[in-house]
Amino acid sequence: MKTRRDFLKQSSMAAGAFAMQAFPSCIAAGTIRAAMPMKTRHVKKPLVLWYSQTGYTERNGMLLKKTFERLGMNATGSDIRDFDRAGIGEFDLIVLGSPVFYYDTPRYVKDWIQALPDLKGIPVAAFVTFGGPEGNQHNAACSILEDLVEKQGVPVGIQAFMNMSSFPLAWSKDKVHEKTWMSRHLPDEDTYKSVRAFAGYLKDQVEKGQSSEFSKKITLRECSTWVAPIFWTKLFVKHHSIDEQSCIRCGACVEKCPVNAIDLSGFKVDTDACVLCFACINNCPAGAVHMEYNGENIIGYHEFMKQKQLKITEPDERLDKEG
Repeated sequence: MKTRRDFLKQSSMAAGAFAMQAFPSCIAAGTIRAAMPMKTRHVKKPLVLWYSQTGYTERNGMLLKKTFERLGMNATGSDIRDFDRAGIGEFDLIVLGSPVFYYDTPRYVKDWIQALPDLKGIPVAAFVTFGGPEGNQHNAACSILEDLVEKQGVPVGIQAFMNMSSFPLAWSKDKVHEKTWMSRHLPDEDTYKSVRAFAGYLKDQVEKGQSSEFSKKITLRECSTWVAPIFWTKLFVKHHSIDEQSCIRCGACVEKCPVNAIDLSGFKVDTDACVLCFACINNCPAGAVHMEYNGENIIGYHEFMKQKQLKITEPDERLDKEG
């Protein structure tokens, strides 16, 4: 006898198959453009912000900061969770980066931007890191920029930097999704060249007083963001919990969880509040966070890298962590 869960799983698969046939592959959406003049044409104090769960976005953000410094600027870099929004008006360029989650910008990042004060014409730019060639990365970056423009920022650029996926559901004990394995060498030096070039491009755009226009594209993956992909993914997840015997009480899972779903005092996970960002399982150094997906145990990013003997290529610059 089929359960409600089985029915919902089959329904989600059928809906996905229908979408693949019914929607055109790419339609242009509305344009993101400046609504006011640019505040300055001189970049002296750029601000690079990031939201990072496994380190890719943080690494790119710190490299952007370092590149701005090499260009003679007094740059500041920070995870958005450590930055005081009240001081954002002190800067003359704001660059904000995020990973792509479920083909979109994470809700936490959108909420953080929406709580910003008025940017009053400060030039703004966005970048995303993504773990696959079809991650809807352009639209995710546009989402960040769109929210910054709604706060009266002036758009000057977007960029996307690909890396190996840190999405645990792309892995299993015995096999790895082909697209994940194909990008196992990323980021590489070419990635970092693109990051450095992006910093120089943004500097030039501001000095020219040149704002930019961007349009989202209505693609299959963009359409998938409209039907609660986290909800459907949760249907396949069971036994999301913390093993008290394995836990070393380091607090990494609590620090990284964007919705405060981890209770270490009781070794519990609020699975209703959980947004399936996998930060807890990806960052636990003891492998104490347990999860099953479609009947299979899931391992975290760092454990996966260790098992497969993979190592991230670091940029030549010394990137001292901020905050």
